[in-house]
Amino acid sequence: MRISDLLMSSDYLNNLSKVKENVTNLQNLIATGTKINSPSDSPVGTANLLGWNNQLSQTQTYSGNIDSGLSFLQNTTDTMDSIQNNITTVLTKLTQVQNVANTTNLNSYADQVDQILNSLVNQANTNVDGKYIFGGTDFSAAPFSLASDGSSVQVAPNDISGTQSIRTSQSTTQKINMTGTEIFGTIVKLDGTIDSGTAVGGSVTKNTNVYDSSGNQYTLNTTFTKTAANTYDMTYDVVDGGGTSIFSSPPAAKSVVFDSTSGNIKTVNGQPASDIHIKDTTKKIDFSLNFLGVAEKSSATTLAYSANQKNDIFNTLIQIRDTLKSGKTPTADQVQAVSDFNSRLLDNITKAGNITNQLTDSQDLLSNRQTQLNTMISNEQGVDLAKAITDLQNQNNTLQLTYKIASSTVTDSLLKYL
Repeated sequence: MRISDLLMSSDYLNNLSKVKENVTNLQNLIATGTKINSPSDSPVGTANLLGWNNQLSQTQTYSGNIDSGLSFLQNTTDTMDSIQNNITTVLTKLTQVQNVANTTNLNSYADQVDQILNSLVNQANTNVDGKYIFGGTDFSAAPFSLASDGSSVQVAPNDISGTQSIRTSQSTTQKINMTGTEIFGTIVKLDGTIDSGTAVGGSVTKNTNVYDSSGNQYTLNTTFTKTAANTYDMTYDVVDGGGTSIFSSPPAAKSVVFDSTSGNIKTVNGQPASDIHIKDTTKKIDFSLNFLGVAEKSSATTLAYSANQKNDIFNTLIQIRDTLKSGKTPTADQVQAVSDFNSRLLDNITKAGNITNQLTDSQDLLSNRQTQLNTMISNEQGVDLAKAITDLQNQNNTLQLTYKIASSTVTDSLLKYL
C-alpha cells in the first residue's frame, strides 16, 4: 500500500494537535491544581465531588456546633465547681459552729454565710457571650435576684427550665445546658400510672407536702379527671394547713392527652408537655411541678410524688444566716439541706462531664469523617504536581522534536520541488 504525502501530512498534523492539547491540559492542571475544572472534564467525578463537598460542609457545621457546645459546657462546669467550693466552705463553717468554743462568734459566722450567699447569687447569674448559663432559654434578664434587704432570693419571671440543644448529626441533638431549675430549683415530680379503664368523669387525686422558703408546710393537690378516651383535665392547687388556697383564683385546668399506643403524655393544652412553675411571692413558695412521668396504662392506678429538695439553697442559707444572727446554731435539717444540695451539685457536675465526653466522642467521629472526605476529594480532584511537571516536560520535548521533524521534512520537500 502506497502511503501518500497527504496522508503523512494529515497524521503529522493530528499528532501535533494532540501533543499541543496535552501540553495545554498539563499547564492547566499545574496552574489550577485540580483535575476537574468543569463538569465536562468528568461528569461522574463532578457528581462525586458535589456529594462529598456537601457532606464535608455538614460535618464542619456539626463540628462547629460541638465546639460551641463544649465551650458552653466548660463555662458551666467551671461555675459549678466554684459554687461547690463555696458550699464546701459553708459546710466547714457549719461544722465549726457546733464547737462550743465558737458560739461567741456566731455573728461572724453569719456574716461569712451572708458573703457566700451573695457570691452564690452572682455565680448563679454567670453570663457568657450574652447568655446566662443557668437561665434556661431566656437570656433577657438575670435568673436570680437577691432582695435589697437580703431576706429572700427570687427567680426572675423568665423561664429558667428551658433546654438548649445543638445538632451533632442529621438525626441527633444533644442538650448542652444545666438549667437553673435543675441546679437551684425545687422540682416536685409526679410519676406513675393512671388506669386506662377509668370511666369518663372519673378522677384520680394525689397529694404531697411542699414548703415555703421558711420551711412552713403546705399541701399540693393534683387531680386528673377523665373527659374522653386518653384525655384528662388536670387541675392543681396548693393549700395551707387550714385548707385555704394560696391562689386568689383556681389555676385553669390543663387538657392532658395520652398517646394511645405508648401511654405516655402526648400533649398538654395541645402543646408539648412541660413543667408547671408554681410561685407565690407573698407566701414565698417557688417550685416546679413535673408530671411528665405519668402514663395511662391498663393497670391499677399508682401515682407517687418525689422532690429533689425541701427548700432551695438560697433560702436555706438565708435561714442559716438569720439563725446564727439570733444567737442560735443551725438545725440539723438546715445542715442536711446544705449537704444534700452539695451532693446534687456533684451529681450535676458529673452529668455535665458525661455530656462533655459524649460531645468529644462525636467530635472525634466528625474529625475522622472530615479526613476521609478530604482524602476522597483530593484523590478525585487533586493533581500530582511532580508527575504533572514531568509529563509536561516530556510533552514539551515531544513538541519540540515534532517541530524539528517538520522543519526538516518541509525543507527537504521544497528543495526537491525546486
